[in-house]
Amino acid sequence: MRARRFLSGLALTAALLGSSMGFAADESFSVAGIAIDKTAATAAQARDAGIADGQTRAWRKLIERVAIGGDTSRLTGFTDKEIAPLLEGFEVEKETSSAVRYLGTLTYRFRPSSVRALLRQVGAEELRAAPKPLLLLPLFRDGDKSLLWEPTNPWRQAFAARPLKTGLVPLVLPKGDEGDVAALDPAAAYDATPLKLDPLLRKYDAYEGLVAEFVNAADGGSVTLRRSGQAIFNERFPINVGETRDAYYERIVTRLQAELEALWRKDRAAQPMTATGGDAGAVLETLSVKVPLRTLADWIEVKKRLEAVPGVRGAELKAMTRTDAQIDLALTAAPDQAARNLAQRELKLSQESDGYVLRFTGGGAAAAPAPAKAP
Repeated sequence: MRARRFLSGLALTAALLGSSMGFAADESFSVAGIAIDKTAATAAQARDAGIADGQTRAWRKLIERVAIGGDTSRLTGFTDKEIAPLLEGFEVEKETSSAVRYLGTLTYRFRPSSVRALLRQVGAEELRAAPKPLLLLPLFRDGDKSLLWEPTNPWRQAFAARPLKTGLVPLVLPKGDEGDVAALDPAAAYDATPLKLDPLLRKYDAYEGLVAEFVNAADGGSVTLRRSGQAIFNERFPINVGETRDAYYERIVTRLQAELEALWRKDRAAQPMTATGGDAGAVLETLSVKVPLRTLADWIEVKKRLEAVPGVRGAELKAMTRTDAQIDLALTAAPDQAARNLAQRELKLSQESDGYVLRFTGGGAAAAPAPAKAP
């Protein structure tokens, strides 16, 4: 009976490992921030014409986003009538109108299965979205004042007004409740490492933290994006003549989301994502790896951190005991490069006297059990 219970737990864990490892993957087929400005004989006609025009632009943007290779010109030239059956719907982010003019910003959602079928027809591969969201920390600095969680933070308000879970790089904006405030103060957010952010990453089930720092100035401001304490983007944004602050922030947020997608595409285009995370490239080597554990929760934590690590195609659970799991780690990169990629997820891959060992090096979970004392 005891052995049967163990095998049941092992089967459950294997099922967890083999399950889909994606965060709202189909959100990569949603295209947000499509601006419309249309004039016609009536506001209703302007709205209809604007929505149709926006649909065409959203479709082209979607194909440019998710398609790798193939003859995509056959798709980007689709007419409104050809696009209509592929559209799941649209949402109005904001809109205004007059007697003859319509202005709005819309999000268009396309049918994933239909788009994927078309990509296959033209010989294109799909660039998969990040498997989990990035935790977004909007840090606003004005002189010696720093705002992070405050409702008066205009930088935070700008992100809150946008759909953040669409596209290739979904973002999650923390609620800013008492627990969030206690977990991180503005000073610590400046160069926040995964270890500092661990409580928030767990709370919001996020892959990694992204600090978006806005430094205010009289003529606009500058933005720096940091991941794991390292700057990945820095640019100054002057405010345009006649531009409102809301429009100014919206312009920057749109640019930053596009920049994050461009970085993701650059990093992943050579190694397209499979449906269950990891790399779709050829497996170069499979390592037999031991993962020290204390509880099943430790294993689940390590499994989550293995999701979509560049150079790692998958991990097959071979056996599990009370103190460790034995996995086959399929690599599409050399072991030393895969080890560096794993280290970014606080997973240390090392070769020891008894073989390869994978340890979680962060705080809170998955610590290796202490060795037993000799009798």
